[in-house]
Amino acid sequence: MQILPLATVPALLIAMTVPDDVSVEAGWFFMSGRMGLDGTGRIFLILAGFVWLLASFSILSLFKSGHNRTRFHIFFLTAMAGNFGLILAQGMFGYYLFFAMMSFASYGLVAHEGHKDARRAGRIYLFLVMIGEMALFTALLCLVQTCDSMALNDLAGASYHPVIFILLFIGFGIKIGALPFHGWLIPAYQNAPPPAATALAGSMVNAGILGWLRFMPLGQISYPDGAMLFIIAGALASIYGVIAGLNSKQPGAVLGGSSISQMGLITVVFGMGLLDQDAGIYAIPVLILCVVHHSLAKSSLFFAYDLTTREGKIVSHFQLAAILFTALALAGMPFTSGAIVKTAFKELATHLGEPWYGISTFFLPLTATGTTILMLHFVRILKNMNTISKSGNILIQLVFVASFTAVATTLWIWPFADDFSSHSLEREQIFLGSLPVAAGCFLFFLLQRSVLTTKFQTGTPKRKNHFDTFKCLATDLVQKKRKEKQPQNMFAGSIYRLVPYLRKIEKVMGRWQVVGLSYLALCFCLLFLLL
Repeated sequence: MQILPLATVPALLIAMTVPDDVSVEAGWFFMSGRMGLDGTGRIFLILAGFVWLLASFSILSLFKSGHNRTRFHIFFLTAMAGNFGLILAQGMFGYYLFFAMMSFASYGLVAHEGHKDARRAGRIYLFLVMIGEMALFTALLCLVQTCDSMALNDLAGASYHPVIFILLFIGFGIKIGALPFHGWLIPAYQNAPPPAATALAGSMVNAGILGWLRFMPLGQISYPDGAMLFIIAGALASIYGVIAGLNSKQPGAVLGGSSISQMGLITVVFGMGLLDQDAGIYAIPVLILCVVHHSLAKSSLFFAYDLTTREGKIVSHFQLAAILFTALALAGMPFTSGAIVKTAFKELATHLGEPWYGISTFFLPLTATGTTILMLHFVRILKNMNTISKSGNILIQLVFVASFTAVATTLWIWPFADDFSSHSLEREQIFLGSLPVAAGCFLFFLLQRSVLTTKFQTGTPKRKNHFDTFKCLATDLVQKKRKEKQPQNMFAGSIYRLVPYLRKIEKVMGRWQVVGLSYLALCFCLLFLLL
């Protein structure tokens, strides 16, 4: 299997050489399937090919031999083929076919390790995939009936019923981990082997965003009521992802929480593009920049996690600096690709006017501060790793360097991002972008200091994570208020009681019985709708 990386070469060659608006129709393939490439598809295909190429190289030294290696490669290649196929698909059912192939093959990547947690993660993922497939297939039937065509290009004149919008939100929202369908993402990212998790986070998750773009083309349709669904769900996810990540002490789970948060921001951008057709035209480049930035940065962090695991620890100051740079890029630190994306988001909000501009001036700094704390939490976990070295391989080191180089340079040298990159270097943007990152660093320092202080207190147990620190501080505050007989003690007590409730909700939502019953309920609702 040393030739595994060569499987990505055809996709990269197509992306580099085939002109725009070229399509090929095969009458024998799945209802006369049509394959082609446009400007948006080219960007997604190059991005997917790059991520899958690096993931393929990192796999070469992961498995030595045995049946499990062959099984993993089969699922890996099948998911890769489905990912490339859905990007090239120009028909509704062709997209659905490749989307389903990629989604079901990913189960083998999530559950590959075979232990209890991996099987549970795979089971939750599979049930949610089935819910998404049912919702997506029903939406496709409704769209075909509405526009009397199976070509994606004909969706511009389609009539979107609210039910269709909800079904499309569910079908593709499950893939990106949108609330409340995020339950699979954190356990899947933690239990899948790091190269597979990289492909999930860096490429396959983008299939949901591309699905929204294909089936709800921005700039051609507008649906203000549906836009609010996307904006509200995305805003909640951007906050909740930070909370879920801070509640974890495993690197893959922390990155899973970060993906929920970053995909929430992308969902907000898509929702803003649905407000009207003019907003949709302006939102498309912002959305693409967000996708490229997140994919490259998240892939690099997963490769850093993989490298640290194989080496047993962070082995050099350069590696630590590269990880820290990439992590803070997700928070929008100045002079990074994240600053370009944040600038693009601000300009979109400015273009839309009030109240969106006013909301963005509060919302973006809040999410940037939370992301900074979360990413410093991730770097701290990697820095404290001290495991037995498995295979210090020069290949995975080169993969990490390549991924870091892509994060540091792509958006700066890409002509598509020229305007936004130049605006991000303005003095005002640098100052405004520095404040949330500085605030996040300061808050993280305070949390760390609180953790270190509690370690030396007699009779006080060691805190496991930041949420235990929050709970301790809130508990002390409540006890103090009770002694002073202040009326605010009930409100303060609710602060630290919130975290255990969130944990319980996550556990309940992750039970396969709950997911399975939700699947059956959705099936009955869809059957009633069709009848």
